[in-house]
Amino acid sequence: MKKMKRFTGALLSLLMALSLGACSGGNKAAFEMDVQQVYGELTALPDMPAMIELPEDKALDFLGLDYSQCVQAVTAISALNIQADEIWLVEAKDGSAAAEIEELARARVEQRMEEFKNYAPDQYQVLENAAILREGNYVVLLASQDIETLKAAFDKAVGID
Repeated sequence: MKKMKRFTGALLSLLMALSLGACSGGNKAAFEMDVQQVYGELTALPDMPAMIELPEDKALDFLGLDYSQCVQAVTAISALNIQADEIWLVEAKDGSAAAEIEELARARVEQRMEEFKNYAPDQYQVLENAAILREGNYVVLLASQDIETLKAAFDKAVGID
């Protein structure tokens, strides 16, 4: 229940930010993101841990993410397997693929929470605070020790300030 409230809060925050952008002349339908550029900006943050960008075959093996359903995608996990930090920036081919990818992201967070639950409560908390966002065909998963800084950097990188 606590996770659902946090997710709902994060989703409402994103929707509010996008709505404000629409009021100021922005157009939600025109939302675009160069996932490689945004990923570069996020991983350049000073306190961001080292990340391993998953190649297409490893994204399928580790995450179940089939890149043939994507226009563009970057998925990365913490270089230290004892940290829960993870970033997904995905543009799906269509709404159906985006819905499937969003569900994969949710399942991934749940799976990782189970892994960390009994031996790394601090990492469990990181996953509990993870943000899964969807706008049109874009799906984003952000899990970080400093989720607020990462979300703020994401918003800035995609022009949602």
